[in-house]
Amino acid sequence: MSDSESGAIFNLPLVSVVIPCLNRAHYLVPTIESVLRQDYPRIECIVVDGGSKDGTTGILEGYGDRIRWISEPDGGHADAINKGWRMSTGDILAWLNADDLYVLPGAVGGAAEFMRANPGVDVVYGDYMTIGDDGNVISDIIKPPRWDLVYAVKHCVPMITQPASFIRRSILEKVGWLDPEFRNGKDHELWLRIGRAGTIRYAPLLFAQVRRCKGLSQQSDMGEAKIAITEKFFSQPDLPYPFNSPRFRRRAVSNTYLISGVYTWVSTRSLRLSMRHVKKAIAADPFNTFYIIAVFKLWVLFYMLPVRWQEKIRKIRGLLKN
Repeated sequence: MSDSESGAIFNLPLVSVVIPCLNRAHYLVPTIESVLRQDYPRIECIVVDGGSKDGTTGILEGYGDRIRWISEPDGGHADAINKGWRMSTGDILAWLNADDLYVLPGAVGGAAEFMRANPGVDVVYGDYMTIGDDGNVISDIIKPPRWDLVYAVKHCVPMITQPASFIRRSILEKVGWLDPEFRNGKDHELWLRIGRAGTIRYAPLLFAQVRRCKGLSQQSDMGEAKIAITEKFFSQPDLPYPFNSPRFRRRAVSNTYLISGVYTWVSTRSLRLSMRHVKKAIAADPFNTFYIIAVFKLWVLFYMLPVRWQEKIRKIRGLLKN
């Protein structure tokens, strides 16, 4: 490599990818390889293991100096990711759960180039595909909706698929790292903080393959996490319009309880338990009753469909919103 080529590579932004894991050895190698086999020349791969007992450390040792890693108890998923980010030196940060994959070979390079061409963008996120537990593709390309902070708060939806996102270090240093109080929904809560302080942009680029399986961030108390996210957002002082409107807040709280009811039904299949949240949604904003009942029924029907059908609907929904 010539000095000019070496200098050109050195001038590219370093992308640091943190992979948090705990007893995920059966998925870990494809995830790490999806980072190391990117065609972008400046990637730092850091694996933060929470003290696995399934052979994970043996896998990590086998990579030598191609990755950095630690294995020790941590305070949870968010704490592990924060630990990795603090270890990192990149200008652009990301995390990839130990069962998800980057699309080969150009996902990281595409994100880095987009951020280089758009210096005012703090978070870029893109398209994704879903794969099953066996690694086989379930869906075609799914396009998430364009970021809209008002919509995200009002309907309690993250809008961004986390494995297909990349974040500037500077905005994280400004708004703070992941909140370790959130075992679930940590990315959702972070997007709201960044959405107030910075710029989030969708790019029509395919970044990730998301595995549909039981993972570290798919716990049964996600519904409670959604309630906590909305409560934290509205606890902030000096919120601007429309967030400071009592009417907007009532509708946002109502929709949050609706989403919580949906998650409760998905995890427990108990209409009795999920209806408790639906009743709270109606009490928070009685004028939202028709919407609550209609949407809850649709979500229940949606999650009764085969997974492949669900992914087709997600794809269509993304296309319509874009």
